[in-house]
Formats: sequence, C-alpha cells, structure tokens
Amino acid sequence: MAPVVQDPKGYYGVLGLTPKADGAAVKRAYRSRAKLLHPDRNPSPRAVAEFQFLNEAYRVLSDPEARAQYDRVPPPLAARVTWPGDNGRGRGHQQGPAPGSVPPRTDRPASDGSLAPQVCRVCGRVTAQPRYLVLHRVRGRGFRVEQRPIRGVFCRLHGDRTAVAASLYCWGLGWWALPWGPARTIQALWRNLPGGERPAAENHQLLMHQARAFLARGNLPLARSMAEQGLSFARTPEERQHATRILDALADQPRLKPRERGPWPGSAVLAQLAPLILMGVVALYVAGPTRVIGGLVAPLLSVTADGTDAPAAAETPRVQGPFTGTTQPAPSESVTETTGRAAGSPASTPSGAQVPDQAHITAKRPDTSPAAPVIGHLYAVRPPALAVRSGPGESYRVLATLSRDTVLMITELSPDGRWGRVLSARGISGFVPTASLVPALGGSLTR
Repeated sequence: MAPVVQDPKGYYGVLGLTPKADGAAVKRAYRSRAKLLHPDRNPSPRAVAEFQFLNEAYRVLSDPEARAQYDRVPPPLAARVTWPGDNGRGRGHQQGPAPGSVPPRTDRPASDGSLAPQVCRVCGRVTAQPRYLVLHRVRGRGFRVEQRPIRGVFCRLHGDRTAVAASLYCWGLGWWALPWGPARTIQALWRNLPGGERPAAENHQLLMHQARAFLARGNLPLARSMAEQGLSFARTPEERQHATRILDALADQPRLKPRERGPWPGSAVLAQLAPLILMGVVALYVAGPTRVIGGLVAPLLSVTADGTDAPAAAETPRVQGPFTGTTQPAPSESVTETTGRAAGSPASTPSGAQVPDQAHITAKRPDTSPAAPVIGHLYAVRPPALAVRSGPGESYRVLATLSRDTVLMITELSPDGRWGRVLSARGISGFVPTASLVPALGGSLTR
C-alpha cells in the first residue's frame, strides 16, 4: 500500500522527493527539474506557470522554517503518493481514488494545463496506455433510432469491457426500428468491434497532457512513452513539433514498449461476436448437422487415402450421391424358361405322347435378389473377406480388406447400383460391390 505523506500542495511531488529528503537532495532535484521544465525546453502551453510552481516548491522546501511549517499540515489534507520502489512505477505516480470515494468521470482530455494526469473514467486509475474512445450504442423505438454514444478516457481493460457492453446493448435493442434500425445497428457493431473509435485529435491531446504530467513528476521513461504514443496521433505540423520537442528532451531515457495486441482476436472481440456465433450454431442445428457436414466432407472423400486421385487410365464413372442426385434401384430381370428344344417343335411327354406345339413357356421367377441398397443405411459384410477399392470397379487399387460382419454405412452409389462407397467406424472409405453386403438390422458402427 502506498504510504500517506503530508504534501498538501504537491511540493514534494513536483520535485520527486519524500518528506525525509535532506536539503542537498532538494537542491539536486530542483536542478534536474529546472532543466526539463524551463520554458525554453518545455513545449507545454503553461510552461511558465509550471516553472513558477517548481520555483515556489523549491523556495519553501529549501528554507528550514518554511518547510517545517509546511510539514505541520494535518494528515487529513495529505495526498496519496507513491515513491521510488513502489512497484517500479517511478516517482510521484498518482494512484486511484481513496476507498469509498467515487472515481472522477473523465469524459474529455484535460485542456486546462493542469499537471494532474488523466485517469480512467471507470476505475479512476492512471494507466500507461490511456485512450480516448467513442463507443456507439443504438436503440430502436418503432420508427425512430436513438444513438447514445459513450465518450471518455479509459484504461485498456475497462475500454474493452465498455466496448463489449455497448455492443451487447446494440444486439439487444438496436434492431427494433424501421427502416434504419438494422443498418444503424450493424454500423455501430462494426465500429465497436476493434474496441471503439479513437479520434486522433483527442488522443493526441490526452497523451501529450500525460507526457507533461509525468515529466513534471519525474517519471521520465513513462513521459517518453506517452510522447511517442502521442506522436502517432499527430496530424498537423504543430502537433508533430510538440511531440518531437518532448522526445528530444527525453532522448536519453529508456524506451518503454507498450503492450500490443496479438494477431488473434482477443476475448473482447469474441464476446462482441458471441450472439452471431450463437445464431450460426442454431442455424446449423436446424438445417441438420449431417447434411451440412456431409456437404463439406463429400469432396474430400473423392481422394484416396494416400492423397492421390484414382488412376487416369481407368476413368471413374459418374457416381450418384446425396448431393448429386437420387439413386434409382436396378430393374428386376425376368428369366425366360424354355423347354430346351427348338422353337416350333412339338413337346413330348414321358410316355411319348405329343402335346400342342408351344414355342416356349415364359414365366417370371420370383425376385430373390436383395433389395437395392439405400444411402445412409447400415450394412454388414457377407463374405469372409471383402476388398475395398479406390474406384467402382475391379481394376482399381485395393485400399483395405474388411472381414465378415464388419458394419458399414453406404454414402454413395454408382449409377447401376452395383458399387457403393462405404465408410467404416475406423474411417476406412472406398468402393465395394453392393452384392457383398447384407442389411445390418439394429446394427451400429462397432467395428
């Protein structure tokens, strides 16, 4: 916890000292700060006032009697300040509000020249990566669209959280206005997705103010980091010159590298897209996962297991499947029974009696062939061993051999129905003769 010190006017803070500093330390600190805050080197619009405040602090703290009187200020008027060694934040780093107090709401960057650094409008803390954000909220009211943007200074954490809250507000309330409700909602969601809009002028003003505030408090590396970030938002020659002058004064300070976002979407982006992802899952469930996934997997099954296509010498005939058409069952063949003699000759009985001449007797045998296979049904292997081939024919390469009673699922059929593509529980896929399969009643893919 930061120690509570008696510094009602900020004299120790502007010099970067503790109340226990001796006179020599006060003198050294004053000389160091005077070089940085002198109006000839300080580009701040209030450079003269800042330098006068530094002189006033040195005049009071260098006089033993005036300093003793300054130190007798009652503790309730003291400020919370962290000193060197407090989590590596540097001298004079200002903390958040005291427990139980309400954090200040920072809606715009400070422009009054105050040396106090700007704080997050949500948590009231000073951050090394402040940002001025504009987050869009849209609410539909019948035929009227209300736009309620959120503007202010945020830290990185609460900027992302506020962006998520604004997007969820639009998801729930932005669509219900005609005709512009949906269009305004989509526009607001798109603007909030990267974390909101960051206007260049406001962010440059904010970061330059933070740089001057940390410069006055002796946190020189952080002041340089703020100036570098502010230079990236400079749009006019005056703004670039302002940032460059501060960087020139702090050229000998170590460079702090701010945390950058990775190449992958963060949790805030995923949270904003959560309603869209949920709707996609529901649509997939309603449309049927088997149909959608089958349409994506079907082109992959046309490639053999080793990643090569079927041989070019034997052209693969067109195969019918669930997405290329329906399979027609093979027509049943009629068998013609003849008497085994030439047409027109008389038939004879065992006793030698002649019967009336009949050219031949034609009759349809009962259809004892198995029913035509159906795509998507389960079948079992009938022979002891069944070869799985890369194409619908005996000339194709053998991919695997299946044993009897192996349960398979037919995924596609050839036009004549004699060959079918099958899939086993172990992932073996290829063509087999449909005559070698029998229905697996109540079966499941267990082998």
